Amino acid sequence: MHPKFPQLKCGGSALIPAALLCVIASACSDQQPMAPGADRELPRIARTENVAFNKFFVAWSRNWSASPIETQNFSLDTRLARQFGGLWPEQPVLDFARANPGRLYINGDEPDQYCIPPYEYAGIFHHFVTTVRSVDPTARFSPAGVAEPNDRCCPEPVEEPCRQRMHSTGYMGDFYAAYIQRFGAPPPVAEWRFHDFGLTVQPGDVAGWWARVDQKAAWSVAHGANMVLGAWAFHRWKDAGPHYPEYMKQAMGRLMNDTRINQAVYWSYESWAGEAHHLANDDGSLTLAGRTHANPLTDVPAGLKIVGSADGQASLRWKNTTAAWGAEAEFWVQAPGSNSFAYRKTELVSSPATTQTPFAEFNVGDLVKARVRYYNRYGQGTWSGYSNIVQLSSTGSGKRPRFCFSLLC
Repeated sequence: MHPKFPQLKCGGSALIPAALLCVIASACSDQQPMAPGADRELPRIARTENVAFNKFFVAWSRNWSASPIETQNFSLDTRLARQFGGLWPEQPVLDFARANPGRLYINGDEPDQYCIPPYEYAGIFHHFVTTVRSVDPTARFSPAGVAEPNDRCCPEPVEEPCRQRMHSTGYMGDFYAAYIQRFGAPPPVAEWRFHDFGLTVQPGDVAGWWARVDQKAAWSVAHGANMVLGAWAFHRWKDAGPHYPEYMKQAMGRLMNDTRINQAVYWSYESWAGEAHHLANDDGSLTLAGRTHANPLTDVPAGLKIVGSADGQASLRWKNTTAAWGAEAEFWVQAPGSNSFAYRKTELVSSPATTQTPFAEFNVGDLVKARVRYYNRYGQGTWSGYSNIVQLSSTGSGKRPRFCFSLLC
């Protein structure tokens, strides 16, 4: 269990005896959550193009804040989009639900790290749902987030099949099947939650980390709802130093472009339990990682140069200063007889780490220059300076141009 997580409790105990859970689950099975078909009528949270950047990328904190980074904390708070309801629907949760209809509740945190069997957690989730819906029939629910595969709850010597079964989609797959077995229908899930700190991938292997997140997102959609990456960072990559923000940018680029993912919650805003890459210092100022999280789109391409191919065609090349984003290039043209440059066209290169635009067509005799900036779904970075200026002039063969490199700028 990660040291950040609070005690899951019922009557003050974090670990619930199996016999007691069975009693609770039996009682739950006699309750009817709502009229037949009602679950299908309740809205699910779904990723849309209108999710603001500061609502999509948030961070765990002891306290709520809206700026410079919006935070998620283990509490009930009308300012939060997602309420942490704890493992059991205690009276503060019911009072909050009665006064604030239609909220989404997260039912506990990492039951897999407490070695609570999926069958028993299915009973806990059912009890939480039916109890909260008794005061707010419009409430929505997310099961607890679960950890990436790890050694906890596996007997020695630990083997990989146990890691996979006891955590992540293995645990949630068993929870899903147990819920259907016990209650005759899939669990009423508005969002699934998974955690991944890159603990078992090599430092710097963003692609390897992403392959696991991608698998969790696919599992979530196949089981009826989008996912939230409920806690993420790269805890083992302590020695990444100045490279860490680049890894963050590459991860954030993948996350924001995946419509199966509703939100990504960074761990953590403050320095808890010795995390090397927290977002804020004790005085409230942002660390380098924090500045990256708040605005990852600050890099500017360098080393611009226009190159050519057939008559009247030109392409812009540059050197990347990040491999996280696509690029937007503008071509400016001074036509023969003109004494000024005018904007002509834009070429978008959507694939991250690409260093050249497709060839664009111009007129023979045009003077052409270009500039480029990075972009993502939330905005654009700062423009680079302009490239060299090239005059496109025919060789007379009709096949290749002659390039006259001007020192004009």
